[in-house]
Amino acid sequence: MPDPKAQHYIPQFYLKGFTDKNKVLWVCEKFKPIRPSKPKEEAHRPDYYTHVSEEKRNEVTEDVLMGLESRAAPIILKLANPQYILTPENAAHVIMFVAFLFARGPSWRENLDNMASELAMNMLQRAVSEKEKFYQTCAEMEKSNGKKLGLDFEELRQDVLQKRFNIKQSPAFNLGTMVMSAVNIAKELAAWGYEALYAPDGSFFITSDSPVYTIQPDGNGMASIGMGFGWQNVEVYCPLNKRTCFRLKKGINPRGVFVDPDHVDQINTLLMITATQYLYSSQGHRRIARLFDERGCKVQAGKNAFLSASAAAKLQKESPAKAANKGKPDKMP
Repeated sequence: MPDPKAQHYIPQFYLKGFTDKNKVLWVCEKFKPIRPSKPKEEAHRPDYYTHVSEEKRNEVTEDVLMGLESRAAPIILKLANPQYILTPENAAHVIMFVAFLFARGPSWRENLDNMASELAMNMLQRAVSEKEKFYQTCAEMEKSNGKKLGLDFEELRQDVLQKRFNIKQSPAFNLGTMVMSAVNIAKELAAWGYEALYAPDGSFFITSDSPVYTIQPDGNGMASIGMGFGWQNVEVYCPLNKRTCFRLKKGINPRGVFVDPDHVDQINTLLMITATQYLYSSQGHRRIARLFDERGCKVQAGKNAFLSASAAAKLQKESPAKAANKGKPDKMP
């Protein structure tokens, strides 16, 4: 295998939309000073979309993502202009990009790993729950293979029952489930309405390493953060650049609209809350870092967000994924 190459889980062209006039990207980590950087240097991991197939590098997933990016990039660039009118065809490219931007991030891919591991462990535990039947299965395997398993049946059974080992998806399987989840999200969003929200002069949108988030307003000034895309009344937000944020919701009509500075601040606050590790900004104000220290990384997929209905019900009262959706948050500088 040749040396691994850096593959971006947040596209470089996308991060360029959040740079300052000198093409500097300002990066925050919790409890660290805000620092200047470049899109090329951020949001990547070695061979993030590569797996080995027949002793060769398989980079089909990266090729697919590059195709999606090439179609969406010029449209997103044009959307920085409030006069640009988004056609249905171009909107479809942006929606597909948003769906994959959600699914390709480390937070969601790790959640897919955890869900697959939990499912596999539950299946194994059901298989060993009946002792005699499990012994019979092991004996049949030995007979079929023509050799002993080399393991004590009961010891193996107890290993499963006590969860003494971990199960992890193969990279290829994880990439496959990532793509399938993105396609399913895109199919759901295709029937929704959308708005391009524009920040007024003096305000700007930020982004993060989890730039797509969902909220479900309850109608009483509160909203649950990190709800599934299929839940009722869910809204999806994704900043496209420092000037423009994409909003999707069932029943709204396509349009571009300027929002007030408080609305921009609210969107930015939720981006901090739903970030996985990093925040990206076109401004290097220390106040942004202080706010990120206070609010950042509170919502995590599979822990207090994007849960099954039963798991969500258990966390309904005490979950930190419940946040105020009213009032005026501290203004970004």
